[in-house]
Amino acid sequence: MLDPLHQSETERRPAAEHRVSFGNRILDALGRSELEALTPSLKRVFLQREQVVVRPGDPITSLHFPIDTFAWSWDETTGADRPTSVLTTGHRGVVEWNQVLEADRGQTCCTIISPGSAWRMPIDVFEQLHPHTNSPLRRLLLRYANACILNAAARLACNSEHNIDQRLARWILWVSDECNRAEFSITHQQIAEVAAIRRPSVSLALSQFQREGLVRSQHGRLRVLERAQLERMVCRCYWQIRQNSERVFRKEDGA
Repeated sequence: MLDPLHQSETERRPAAEHRVSFGNRILDALGRSELEALTPSLKRVFLQREQVVVRPGDPITSLHFPIDTFAWSWDETTGADRPTSVLTTGHRGVVEWNQVLEADRGQTCCTIISPGSAWRMPIDVFEQLHPHTNSPLRRLLLRYANACILNAAARLACNSEHNIDQRLARWILWVSDECNRAEFSITHQQIAEVAAIRRPSVSLALSQFQREGLVRSQHGRLRVLERAQLERMVCRCYWQIRQNSERVFRKEDGA
């Protein structure tokens, strides 16, 4: 698999001559002919921490397919004292998921939490190559949009029903899955905002997790040390959300 952490240039095009792993599950699920058509339009970009990818009301000009970066879509129109988390996106998705539902402008603000790489595709190229809903890429993106909706509902239910340790374990496992690595950049404040947990509660719970040897959190980075133990303590919502996400990549014949 391509290693985005060892790229010396900001943008890089993939080679189309051979079947390669793009590091993004949606792109990797496409057939060879679809990838060959898309490859000339893809640019590998590095997304910085707190970089704004989409703003509400702005035209959507590109699609970003994360490799090892982690993005957060949020809304601040609810009147709450902190942003309302809408969804998160990593290597199993696309940042501008609502464009698939024919939204031509941003509806929420999307910022980068954990910096890393992504493939960028101009929206006009996407619409030119995949104008119909039965195209392979659009079918994948529609299934992904459906999973986003199901997972948002599951997270809302989890936040109201399960304790902080279970919710924090679910969130840590999810970020690790989406970044496709055990260590990632994250601050306690970002965890509090994205996971909808009060900052003091996040710090207390993470301190306990560290004492138990489950994670290491320092200097704005978090590393999963004992994934199996986190999986044992997490609520069933994690497994449901994970199943929803994996269903996006089922075989076209339903297998």
